[in-house]
Formats: sequence, structure tokens, C-alpha cells
Amino acid sequence: MEDFIQALKFRVLEGGEVSFDEAVRLIEIEDREDLDLLLAAAREITHHFNSDEPGLCSLINAKSYMCGEDCSFCSQSVRFDTTADRYGLMPVEEVVQAAKDFEKKGTQNFCIVTSGGELNDQEFERVLEMYRRLGEETSLSLDGSLGFLTPQRVNRLKEAGLRRFNDNLQSSREFYPNIVTTHNYDKRLETLRMLQDGNVEICSGGILGMGETREDRVKLAFELKPFAPHCLPMNILNPRPGTPLEAQPAPDPLEMVKTLAVFRFVHPKANIKLAGGRESNLGAHYQEMALRGGANGMIVGGYLTTQGNPMQQDMEMLRRAGFRPKAAKEQKEPTTVSPTP
Repeated sequence: MEDFIQALKFRVLEGGEVSFDEAVRLIEIEDREDLDLLLAAAREITHHFNSDEPGLCSLINAKSYMCGEDCSFCSQSVRFDTTADRYGLMPVEEVVQAAKDFEKKGTQNFCIVTSGGELNDQEFERVLEMYRRLGEETSLSLDGSLGFLTPQRVNRLKEAGLRRFNDNLQSSREFYPNIVTTHNYDKRLETLRMLQDGNVEICSGGILGMGETREDRVKLAFELKPFAPHCLPMNILNPRPGTPLEAQPAPDPLEMVKTLAVFRFVHPKANIKLAGGRESNLGAHYQEMALRGGANGMIVGGYLTTQGNPMQQDMEMLRRAGFRPKAAKEQKEPTTVSPTP
């Protein structure tokens, strides 16, 4: 196995690619010594193609629990009885202030997230104003996760200052019907193609630990490959009470770390980010292992409906893993924004 891992590593370092079958062989590794070799090789690929400054992104849940889709992992679906906060689109001023607070802590990227299949026209105009204000008043790179798009909306978002858009595929095509029935996989791929056509950077990843197989995880990596996502966020299911997946068993943390390493072989240049569920499923030890074995970024400052680590704690972990996060401008935590309905 050592010769196999090394051969694949050198192929990727020289600009080559791994095949689906080769990636499946990697994800089937069980021996701990072989796993250590895999993580070391993934780390070398990471630092060959990427900066030692980690990709850090903070987000704001600008519209919550207003979604009619039935994604089984999501506490913001109105189809499920959950404790998620329910509020409409936040005022522009509150979103701008939240972004400024995150910027002071060293975040480079800020993502406006809204629940629901798509924004109505009035909401969309308000979101455009948010991006225009953020472009004028911050130095942040601006991202969005705003549901399904049209080519016209892609162009208008880009004109307003959007740099990157998030549209997670979530899982393999084959596993997808087990978690979503209100729209199909091709709907998500259509959004990614619109972003490509509109020259908007792509942020797209998935969720691990929903009951999928190892092969499903490799299939997700290869579904994403034609879109060459700049940012590839990998969530690990944090089961939310009231959702269909609330009783899903926690995955093996080493299995999750290994999966991220395999994603690095398939996506050598992507910013592979540890995202939602990293704290509850991996803890500090396995998060740091993942950062030493394929991941090179994180979502920081909390998630849509759950809290994350204190940002200073994450910065210290990144430094221990060999990265150089941007220095914070102040020591206190970002102000918690109470959304106004």
C-alpha cells in the first residue's frame, strides 16, 4: 500500500489525477500505518498547491426556518418540528455589522445564507443592497448561499460584489433520494452550471455521516470534479432534534479524517474546509489531524443553527497544524447579532 499511496501522490503533485477506482482503494484503507501514510501524502499535496494561510469563512443565517424543502438533515425545513429560530430576511444594517465584527477577528470571507428554495424579488433586492454595502464598507471577499438561481440573478449578484456562491451537492447522486425528495440532484447541478457560465467562483461540498457508504463519498468527490470548486466545505452530520436524521449514529472520526484526505487527492487545489459538525464529531484531536491530512480551511464563528468553537480556539488549532491564520484586530469575540424579523 505504501508504494501505491506514494505513486498516486507523485502523480497528483506532477499535475495528474487519480481514478475513481484508485480513490475507492484509498478510502478502503484500514491499517493505521497506511492511514498515517495517506494523511502525510495528503498534507504534502495540500501545501504544494495551497498557501499556508488557511481559508477561513464566517457566515450569517440571514433568513431562518422558512424553507419548504425536505432535506432530512436540516432543522430549517418547515416540514419538521424543530427548535430552530424562525425569522424573515434580516435588515441590511444588521448583516453589515455582523460582517464587520467577523472581519475584525481575521475572517477573509463572509457568506450571506438564506433558507428556502429561492428569494422573492423584494428579498433579492435587499440582498443586493447588502453586497453593495459590504463592498463599500469592508475588505471581505463576499460569498452567498441563497437557494436556486437564474442566469440573470447570477449576473446581478456578481455586479453587486458577490465573488463566490455556495451550492452543496450534499451526497452522491445515488444516495441523494434518501435525504431529499422535493427537488432532484440535477437541480443542484444546474445551479453549478449557471455559476460556471457566469464566471462566479464555486463553493460546493457535502455532508458526511448521513448513512452513506464509503463509495458514496468517493462518488460525491467525483461529482464535484467537473466544477473544480474553489471552496469545498465538508460537513459532518450533527443530528438535529425533530429532523428525520435525528437518531443517525455518529460516524467514526478516523473514517471522516480519512475521507477528507481522499478528497484532497481528487481535489488537490481546492480549499477543503472543515464545516458544520466538526466540533461535535471530531473534537480538537481529530480536527487537528484532519488539518494535518488534507483540510486547509474552516468555517469559523458558528453555523446556521448551531454554535462553533470560540474563534481564538480555532486560530490556535490552525497554528498547531502548521497554518498561519490572519492576525485578529481585536481579542474579543464577534458581537452576537440578534436577528430582527
